[in-house]
Amino acid sequence: MHQTVELVLKSYMPKHLEIGMWFITKINPGNALKEYTEIWALKTHPRETLEEFIVKNGAPVEPYLIYDEQVIAEPHEIGWWDEGDHVDELRDIELSDVNFILTEWDGYVDIEIDEHDYYNEEEINPIMYANKVTMTILEMYDDDDNDDDQESWLCSHCSGSGYGATPDVACPVCYGEGELYPQDNDEDDTYEDDNS
Repeated sequence: MHQTVELVLKSYMPKHLEIGMWFITKINPGNALKEYTEIWALKTHPRETLEEFIVKNGAPVEPYLIYDEQVIAEPHEIGWWDEGDHVDELRDIELSDVNFILTEWDGYVDIEIDEHDYYNEEEINPIMYANKVTMTILEMYDDDDNDDDQESWLCSHCSGSGYGATPDVACPVCYGEGELYPQDNDEDDTYEDDNS
């Protein structure tokens, strides 16, 4: 089961600069149509002091996964990237993936969660592999149960088109609706049980 969460970048003040620290740059600032945020990693030690570098580039940031103000994953737990069914293995998330999530999905991403905890305890607990969360783009995986329910609603006589023998005649089974919703027979069963 998957749950949509938000990838949030929080700034912090380091004691010294380290290779691999993430920083934010605004691309095309002031242009509402072309402005976007890009994350980049420090590749070499700068010549400036820590204070000079931060004044110029801002404080470094770390990624967190948040759901309804609950921290789902901290920086060291982020994470695996799932490219979909066409790829057999998970891979480490890369900076390009983070930039893609921020640009194309406004920071929202799906994570794999424990279905039992979600339904029984109403908690979001991510499934961890080697102490990391698995992430994927939004709606990469839909719940199979929902898909099955949707398909069972289509009228089998007209395959959901709503048409009968010709396009100008409504289907005699669904009367042109194209869908047949499951009947809830629980009330009838309960009534029979009470009277027996």
